[in-house]
Amino acid sequence: MTARCIITSEVDSSKLRAELAYLVTYFQSHAQASCRVLFGFAWGNEYYAGDWIEEEIPLSSLIGKIQSVEESGFGRLGRNDLFIKVSGMEFRFCHESDLHLEFVDATDDVEHFYNRWGELGYGPSEWLKEAKSAPKIKTRAYGA
Repeated sequence: MTARCIITSEVDSSKLRAELAYLVTYFQSHAQASCRVLFGFAWGNEYYAGDWIEEEIPLSSLIGKIQSVEESGFGRLGRNDLFIKVSGMEFRFCHESDLHLEFVDATDDVEHFYNRWGELGYGPSEWLKEAKSAPKIKTRAYGA
């Protein structure tokens, strides 16, 4: 199956934090209790003693976990990659201060975030991801 990805334009740090809080609240209200989190480049270099391994944590602990890692000086939300897997999707709070949502199957949740990000003015576009070396193909852009 072909993976797809929704990518926004750059989002300022206060809005990234608000989106993180929204993500937690949204999935908790949809009976999702946990997520998998991975601290990517570059804070993963300092956070992990060895291999970078996803951690399963309660959604209710996600924001506190990120704040704790930030306070350690290893990185910052929006300046380093953070991957959150929940409900068959992967959210990436990117080091370029944008948001990515990767998925295989389009669901109501995917559409919800695509439309939300469009309504918030984040300019989401959807891309096909054929292979790592192949260029991405844009399939739609919000408001186009």
